[in-house]
Amino acid sequence: MAWKIWVWTNRGIVSSGPDAINIVNNTVQAPPPVPAASVESPPGVVRLRSTPAATRLFVGRGKEFAALAKTLRRRSGGNAQVLTGLGGIGKSTLAAQYALTQRGKRNPIWWIDAEDPAQIDLGLEALARQLYPGNSPERPVEWAKEWLAGHKDWLVILDNVTQPSVVAELIGSLPSGRFLVTSRQTVGWEGVAPPIQLGVLPIHEAVQMVARRVADRDLLDGAEEVCLALGGLPLAIEMAGHYMSQNRVPARTYLRRLSDYDGAVLEWTHAGGELDRTVRWTWQVTLDRIAAQHGPLPMRLLGILAWVAPDDIPISLLPGEAEIAVGHLAAYGLVTRSENTLSVHRLVQAVSRNPESRRAAGQALRTAWKDGPEPSSRLAPHLAAYIAAGGLAELDDASAWLADAFGFHLERTVSAQEAIAFFEKAMAEHVGSDHPALLSMRTSRAILRTPLDPLDVTIGEFERIVADKQRVLGPGDLDTLETRLELGSLFERRKQYRQAFAHYRQLITDAERALGRHHSLTLQAKWNLAEAYVNAEDLKWHVGHTFLVLLLWWDVLTGLAESRGLHDETTRDFGVRIRRYVTMLAHDDDPKTRWIVRMFNAGAHFPSRVRKVLKG
Repeated sequence: MAWKIWVWTNRGIVSSGPDAINIVNNTVQAPPPVPAASVESPPGVVRLRSTPAATRLFVGRGKEFAALAKTLRRRSGGNAQVLTGLGGIGKSTLAAQYALTQRGKRNPIWWIDAEDPAQIDLGLEALARQLYPGNSPERPVEWAKEWLAGHKDWLVILDNVTQPSVVAELIGSLPSGRFLVTSRQTVGWEGVAPPIQLGVLPIHEAVQMVARRVADRDLLDGAEEVCLALGGLPLAIEMAGHYMSQNRVPARTYLRRLSDYDGAVLEWTHAGGELDRTVRWTWQVTLDRIAAQHGPLPMRLLGILAWVAPDDIPISLLPGEAEIAVGHLAAYGLVTRSENTLSVHRLVQAVSRNPESRRAAGQALRTAWKDGPEPSSRLAPHLAAYIAAGGLAELDDASAWLADAFGFHLERTVSAQEAIAFFEKAMAEHVGSDHPALLSMRTSRAILRTPLDPLDVTIGEFERIVADKQRVLGPGDLDTLETRLELGSLFERRKQYRQAFAHYRQLITDAERALGRHHSLTLQAKWNLAEAYVNAEDLKWHVGHTFLVLLLWWDVLTGLAESRGLHDETTRDFGVRIRRYVTMLAHDDDPKTRWIVRMFNAGAHFPSRVRKVLKG
């Protein structure tokens, strides 16, 4: 008997045993991706930082607006426009204003915060979701780029781009639409997009900008002065308007608070405003970026520039290695260079000042004034600005030197009274101090007052200064000795010759001990003592005086020959003056005096090189 075996194909689930577990895998095939080029934009895809209501607050920029509109209207020759300039100059505001005018003409209009590539990718990803809301693409950034490549009449705003290389490839690969870029980087855009560099607002437009933010007209008295103080910077003017309006502060009060700068006004933001929209924060981002990329030197230079006048700054004021670092600052709009002259916005200066940069600026001004190529007339406005900004608030050797330089510049170019007033104002800030710098200013003021005051008053002031310098600096200090020399000449002018004799003799002793026999001050004191004897009208001349004067002269001439050289102009000049005096004494009535003079002329015991000077 044959057996039949039947075999069936199980098309369903196979179970085996009482505890069997059955797993069903159902694979659902995804629909094929929709090509970006075939997707049409929904109507009105817009992402902006501003609303149409902001248009009423917008002021000026007509020329720049027309230029960028013309560029972005062209059908050939470029697909992008760049707005560059200082932080807070209004680049983003102008970009937003232009974008608002394009609603209904372009779609989409898409704003992307573009400080780095990651932010640009996030912005493109968000655009992809808006363009294809029902189905998010698997690679949204690439999909968004494909969409932009396949469509026209769109506008993408790339705001706050750090450098051209970040967006160059994106702009170059998508020629069918339009890009509007804002950046603080002012250079390097060649081949990417034509730049328009924004400047500050004219004052009349700046005043309009304040007025549109302050409803109470009574608060606007002094608005023009505020705009001048803020240098026409749109962000600062916007914040000033909000500050006045929110706090009910008149413009002149705001100006006083700005003048008494402690950082608070420039760090303020209005209620509901963005914390990163303050003037200080806006620039600090740029400063940090420059420091990270180029090291500390650009910031040190900006610190020096913060203390001088904002315009017509000679580049020679900065250290010799400044050339490249200045270029980095200019690239971000923090300074403007025209040949060998720099300018910097006064609010950039305000946020860059600190005690360390004050000292560096003072040293730079001192070096430029003493040894630089620029005349004092060109440096004087910068020294004046340094002083006005509080450069003399800290007393030190540099501040004393700079105060003297500026005071005597005023005396030469304006009047002694103006110079005296300057010294008195500078000293009033340090009443009661015995700092050497203050003693130096007192001496300078006394010198300037000498032709104006009675001689007794002048001598009294110099005696007080000498006493204070001897107490603070010591009797052998060079500054003390110089002031004592001046006091001796005042005794001579008052014909107090016996007092002058004693004063000079003690001065010579102290100077020789502290400075040496051949120091210029020691020699000058000896010369002054000799002249005092010669000029003393009430002195009964005798042979001892002749001998003393000749020895003093000989000491002066020997010292000059040793310290300056036989052929030095000063040495020869003193030799001529001594010969004149010797000729006068040679005709004296006293035979002993004439004999001593003959011995002096013979120079038997004196070095031959000095005799050559005396004989011409």
